[in-house]
Order: sequence, then C-alpha cells, then structure tokens
Amino acid sequence: MKNKIAIFHPWIKSRGGAEKTVLELLKNFKESELYTWVYEPENTFEEFKKFKVNLIGNKFFRRFSHSNILRGLFLINSLFYKIPLKKYESFIISTSGVGEFITFRNYKPGRTYAYIHTPLREADKDIINWNIKNKYKNFFHRFIYRISIFFYKILERAAWKRIDHLIFNSELSLERAKKRDLLKNKKISVIYPPTDLDKLEKIKVENKNYFLYPSRINPPKRQDLLIKAWKVFSKKYPDEKLIIAGNLENKRYYEEIKKLSEECKNIEIKTNLDNKEFLRLYQGCKAVIFVPFIEDFGIVPFEALSLGKPIIAVDKGGYNKLIEKIPQYYKIKELYEEKKMINEINQVLEAFLKSKIRPKKISNLISNTNNFINKIDEVLRE
Repeated sequence: MKNKIAIFHPWIKSRGGAEKTVLELLKNFKESELYTWVYEPENTFEEFKKFKVNLIGNKFFRRFSHSNILRGLFLINSLFYKIPLKKYESFIISTSGVGEFITFRNYKPGRTYAYIHTPLREADKDIINWNIKNKYKNFFHRFIYRISIFFYKILERAAWKRIDHLIFNSELSLERAKKRDLLKNKKISVIYPPTDLDKLEKIKVENKNYFLYPSRINPPKRQDLLIKAWKVFSKKYPDEKLIIAGNLENKRYYEEIKKLSEECKNIEIKTNLDNKEFLRLYQGCKAVIFVPFIEDFGIVPFEALSLGKPIIAVDKGGYNKLIEKIPQYYKIKELYEEKKMINEINQVLEAFLKSKIRPKKISNLISNTNNFINKIDEVLRE
C-alpha cells in the first residue's frame, strides 16, 4: 500500500493487541511513519526497531504512562508538538483513550481517522462502578478518580469532534462510544484487529496437564482473581496445574500476584515470553482460561479456538457475541463481586473437567491481517 500515512499511538511500551495493530499498519502501508509520546523498545515487539519511531512531546510526562489516573496529564504533553501533517495523505490515531488529545494541535481536515481500541475504559459506567467497588476503596482515591473522569469526558468530547472517521475494533467499543454520545456527524466503521489465526490451523497440538491464562500482567486482566479462585479449586483438584503467562506491564501488580500464588505449588507465572514460547504453551495446554474485566475485543479466545483448545472465559467482552454458540466455549458469568466470581469460576472449571464435549479447531470467526489491511485501505480511499 502506498498511501502515505502519519500514525500516532500514545505509548509503545508493551506487547498488546494495540501495538500489534500499529505494527501491521507500519508493515503494510510502506510510506507510513509512527509518532508516539512514549517508546520502550525493551518492553514491546522487536519489529518496531525496523521502523522510524518519532518520539514527540515533553519527556517529563513519560514517567506517568504506566499510571491510569495520571495519564490524563498527557493532555498537556499533546500541546507541545505539531506533527508535520502536510506531507502525509492521511492521519490515523490509534487510541484506547487519551491518545485522541493529540488532535488539539494536530488535525488534517477531512483526513483525520481514529482506530478506536476502546474509548477510555476507566470512563465507562460499568468499569467506574467496578473500580469504585474493587479498586479505589479509599475515599480520597475515589474522589480524585471521579473528578478526573468528569473533566476527562469534557476533553474527550472536544477531541473527538476533530476526528472525521471513527474505526472501532469491536461492537462493544462502538457501544461504549454511543453511551458517551461521541458519534454525532461521524463516519463509522467496525474493523476487527489484525490476526494470524490462519497460521494456527496447521499447527499440531497435544494435551498436557495444565490450564493456561495468557495475557498481559496488569490489573484489568484479573490474574489475582483467577489465583484466588484456583486456590479454592486446587483443594478439590490438587493434581491440576495453572500457568499464567504474560508480558510484564505492571511491576507492582506482578509482585502482588506472585506473592498471592506462593502458597499454591500448582500455579506457575511466566513473564516476558516471545511468540514461540507463547505458542508452545498454547500447544500443550488442556484448556485456555480468559478472565479480564469486560475486554475491549480479546484475541485470546480466537487463538485458543483456532488451535482446537476449549476456552473458559467470562461472558462479557468484545469477543463474546462472536463465539457464544460454540460448544467448547465454557462461559463464566460476570458477577462483579469477588466472592461470587470465585465461586462461579470454580463451578465452570469443574463443569469443564466433567464435560464430554470433544474440542475441534474453529477458524474463520474473524478476518486475517490481509482483510484488516484491505478494509483500512478502503476506508482511507473513500
């Protein structure tokens, strides 16, 4: 693709789906260039080193990129740098919230697009309620959180007015934007993230004695909840083993779950694995577990199904409607209260062990990377 694009993503600092999406845009739109506020090459995909990464903004603010609440300070950072958009045909903002602030100084009339991984999760009503109940238990923290979200929503609405075409990664992300009244007079598309699932169909698998939860190590993925549930589960099923595998994004949270799992000998935590190591874990597990809180899209269930693995996952997330009728999908009902969730996870794990459903490889649920790029190209050519 020869469309010359400026791509902005606020922080390249992990190995998540958003970073993978940006990487695929860089690979396929040959004349594209990347701009970001934060770049941590040691914590993200190695392939970013093949491209020019333009680090912009004031370096003072980079220290706040790992803080959910203080990320709002990047509004100030967004005012420090003007991207030379005149030399590009299109401007694509990749955002999960906060990234859209770049539009306050950078706008290409009629040609400014945003790939929305989600409107800011922390400002979603369901997630606000969950955070107040489970995360911000201190009165002062709750007050700061609510005030921050109030002002963020005002700025969010102003920033979204300067985006011409909104591209959502799932129907769930689109629904969040509707609830926040962000869609007025906008062109809208839903294009699922890029995947390499077709390659997984040919891979041989075997079933060993462990369950696998593959996901980034951070609080929204709720590894702590699964560990608490597993401690109860392992009392009845002491021979079952759990492997938690993910790239280390939140060191404090990692230390928390590491300490939480110390008493349980049949839990193993593996961090900062490369793609080959992840694939080997997928190949050998007896089932994949996925328990994030209302995941924006969620590629893990599709990877598991493409390999013919059962998927044990919460029933709220961008992936749910696409897989809800598949027999080897074991649904964990999202109950919002920790004790109830622990009991629910245990019941579903036990139901899986007693199940006689034979898993099979299931593909074609979402399009591959080529289709993703073609659909993005169609939008840019409109």
